[in-house]
Amino acid sequence: MPSLNEPVPPAQRLAVLHLTGARADDGGIFSVIRALQEATVDTVRHQVWVHSGFRQIRKPALVTIGNPHAIDESPSHLRLLIGALRSWPGLRRLLESESETVVHAHTRGALPLAVWLSRHRPVLFTQHAYARRTGLYRAAVRLPGMRTVLLTPNMARHYGIAESPGRVEILSACYGDHWRAFPLPASRPSLTGRRFRLVGVGNLVRWKRWDVLVDAIAALPATVREKLDCEIWGPTPPDADARAFEAELRDQLQRNALEPCLRFSGPTSSPMEVLKTADAFVLPSTHEPCSVALMEALACGLPVIASRSGGNIDIVRDGSTGLLFEPGNVSDLSAKITALIEGSVSLACPVAIRESVVDRSATVVGAAYLRLYQERAASRRKALRTSAAG
Repeated sequence: MPSLNEPVPPAQRLAVLHLTGARADDGGIFSVIRALQEATVDTVRHQVWVHSGFRQIRKPALVTIGNPHAIDESPSHLRLLIGALRSWPGLRRLLESESETVVHAHTRGALPLAVWLSRHRPVLFTQHAYARRTGLYRAAVRLPGMRTVLLTPNMARHYGIAESPGRVEILSACYGDHWRAFPLPASRPSLTGRRFRLVGVGNLVRWKRWDVLVDAIAALPATVREKLDCEIWGPTPPDADARAFEAELRDQLQRNALEPCLRFSGPTSSPMEVLKTADAFVLPSTHEPCSVALMEALACGLPVIASRSGGNIDIVRDGSTGLLFEPGNVSDLSAKITALIEGSVSLACPVAIRESVVDRSATVVGAAYLRLYQERAASRRKALRTSAAG
């Protein structure tokens, strides 16, 4: 079998179809798929199943296949099921013409498709979220044709699913290897004559808890707040609740007179440029699965402030590579911000912070996924041979 260091001719590369159903190219899962493509470009041919209205805005480019009924996420399980039922015929026709393609599902909307497909072919499903209905996912793990990936040990505990060779893997999301080329300072830059720059990256959606950050900054002593320059980068999704949340955030800013030290700057296509000017990174969301933006910030040698929940507790070394605060606790987050600005906490040097996430880089995670793809492909070829012989 080929490895990452053994390029194969294009016609012989493994074909992998990533089932997402997404409409928006907004990071997260797509950052992971791009990183996997970067790491396995010489051995795997990646394609991504999306909604027909998907608009690709980031680079490097992905090969996409659109379906007008595909869906990625919804709070309504009925809507997810209906979307899967309506998109199923198109997906089935596609896979009939590409019989050896490895199927890798990533979203809740793709889970029903993965379940149906697993009755006839080996399927890989990566769980990227903390869902409330954990029993559904424990049931999916038991399907004979399904191979499940959970992102962190804490996610495995949340679902009550134990790592099991050949059935359940714990495998991190990943960031692109190019982040490791980011130039690191020899030491922490001096704050003399300038403000402490705190940066966050993420969609303006409620579960990201940017409202907690706004309240925490409002709670800072005036003498500390005047030393802070905080900027949050990320798009507002087109749904009504996200737009309402953005309006609430901007009202919070105005009511607390925080515009001089806190800004919501909209989407960015160059997150590395954003992080180049940062002194630290902030991620206030609760139950963040395995944040790519968080890993990118650590790969840049930046200390981070994140909630003590989700994948953060497996990624951030509290008191070393960053500081963890109690989820939703405004006072605790405010105290952590103060500690960084005032320099009352001693954290690891930039090089050590970068090395803390080396095992989550595209090269390392890509090699693990290549093994899983090869195993799924071998199972599929065996099933095809058995069917032909019968």
